Amino acid sequence: MKLKIALPILLLLSCGQGNKEIKPLEQHKGQRQTDSPTTKEDHWETQTLSNEKGVKEISIQNLYKAMEDKDEEEFLRQFPEDFQQFQSYFGWNMQDDAPHELYEHSVHYIEYLFYLLRTNKYPSYEKKIIAICKNGLWEADGINYFQHHVLEYIIQNEKYYLINELDDETSKSVLFFLFDGPHPKFDAEFASHLSPSKKGILEELFETGFYDHNENPDPFPDEENNVTYTLSDYVENEHFFIRDIDINNDGTPDKIISAEKYQGDELFLFLKKGNEYQFTLKTTNFSEDGGNQIVDVIADEGGFVVKTAFMDGGLLEADYHIAFKNNAWVLTHTVYSTQSSNQEDAFIYVCNVVQELNLEDADFFESLEGMPDETQRERLCTKEKMN
Repeated sequence: MKLKIALPILLLLSCGQGNKEIKPLEQHKGQRQTDSPTTKEDHWETQTLSNEKGVKEISIQNLYKAMEDKDEEEFLRQFPEDFQQFQSYFGWNMQDDAPHELYEHSVHYIEYLFYLLRTNKYPSYEKKIIAICKNGLWEADGINYFQHHVLEYIIQNEKYYLINELDDETSKSVLFFLFDGPHPKFDAEFASHLSPSKKGILEELFETGFYDHNENPDPFPDEENNVTYTLSDYVENEHFFIRDIDINNDGTPDKIISAEKYQGDELFLFLKKGNEYQFTLKTTNFSEDGGNQIVDVIADEGGFVVKTAFMDGGLLEADYHIAFKNNAWVLTHTVYSTQSSNQEDAFIYVCNVVQELNLEDADFFESLEGMPDETQRERLCTKEKMN
């Protein structure tokens, strides 16, 4: 199940560290840090590197400095030009089994990149995200997060021409990256906006490029394959947890089964019928590749709440309130919470976003409203003090 919602902007703020040379993150091999690179514990130092003519060289140091200074155009210029460079900044170093220098902070850089693109002030840099996709291969975390945002950017802004204008060889490489992953799924709506030749390339990829060599086929086949879900399949299964909650307001506890964090986005509803539990609905727990993960499912007035949070540092939470209304499970609203900054006077934005979406609607994910963007939060969200 593909979750397509806009994630909030998490921006790194300058801490005035001066002009020094960047030093790598001090951490043990394979250890994953979660602090912002502008915190003193990380020991980041910066120096602007320039050539003989005074033009800033393309380097990870200068990218970090542009991010720190919020120099928008320089940040876009310094951002990686291709997949190899992108992976060497934000990916996992397989040879050393350790993170590359900006791995732990990839979310901040990727969010800022797409925030700038959404301002429509820098259209010439749209092609940079496509260039990064060329020859790309799926990885977890930052790579997957970038993949998710490119697809979201194309779909939400109807930028399908970014694919359609490519030559066939390049488009095949780009489309492969955009849909690569542990469980590739064909997106018919996305394909319908492609030119005939590009649509054919995407269809061919799913016929030959993914499934024939996929070592991790989807363990949850689509409903049209007549799969029957039974409660016993998930009892004492380490990949799932079960909550007893009255989900249809009949006074009897029912069963909600969710995949554990990092185990998928499946959520199953089972109604109590006599002495048995009857499968009723397969839906989502709103976990996202490279984004928020399931935390818990708790009872709520008229239904239940699916609680998610970003696990890799910073405050980013989303609570999805679901109620049983008119014989249907409806996502009534979502409460998003995020920290305003990393400074001492930071506060928490709390954004209550009305949804009123039937979980069974075919266009559920396309209609799902994400957190208001940074420019709208002052108007649409409330503020709370940090603990």
